[in-house]
Amino acid sequence: MAVVMLAISLDKACAGDPDMLQDVCVADLTNSLTVNGYFCKKNFSEIDFSSMVIAKAGATNNTFGSLVTGANVMKVPGLNTLGVSMARIDYAPGGINPPHTHPRATEMIFVLEGELDVGFITTSNVLITKHIVKGEVFAFPRGLVHFQQNNGDVPAAVVAGFNSQLPGTQSIATTLFASSPSVPDSVLTKTFQVGTKQIQKIKSRLAPKK
Repeated sequence: MAVVMLAISLDKACAGDPDMLQDVCVADLTNSLTVNGYFCKKNFSEIDFSSMVIAKAGATNNTFGSLVTGANVMKVPGLNTLGVSMARIDYAPGGINPPHTHPRATEMIFVLEGELDVGFITTSNVLITKHIVKGEVFAFPRGLVHFQQNNGDVPAAVVAGFNSQLPGTQSIATTLFASSPSVPDSVLTKTFQVGTKQIQKIKSRLAPKK
């Protein structure tokens, strides 16, 4: 029984951001030093706990036809040590939030407008997918590869919630094909079982625009 209780306690301790040790710890974003989070500001106000950053739709005229606008500790300093954040994701018709992971958080989305095809892939390579509509919610477990795509003819938008002040995002395609320095072609050709020309073509398409 003691072992079971210890396992449950450890699981809870590792489920999200570390627990706070005081009422508030508003992030001092001007401090060049960081710990596991941010140092606390001495003086703070209501402004540190508020933002209009996700009030308006984001521009989706880009390669993937989507835009993620975060309301995390970088935009709302009062979230420091609170273990929560939000984001707004806008999708053009045909737009996609391509396969990615959040290493530090589970995500749940609420559909504001439009419809989406969403899904995540388990570590057993099982695809869990669903078509979701306005007013519906869908959850993506922490660390698993997931995506959302707007296959409709009208724009779509969601609000996302995370159990981390800064969940982090690692896009699979850009991580592998647009990192700096770049992943060696030999690694990618062997991994994807294709030739060097195909790898270089993908890299050129995903390379950051100068």
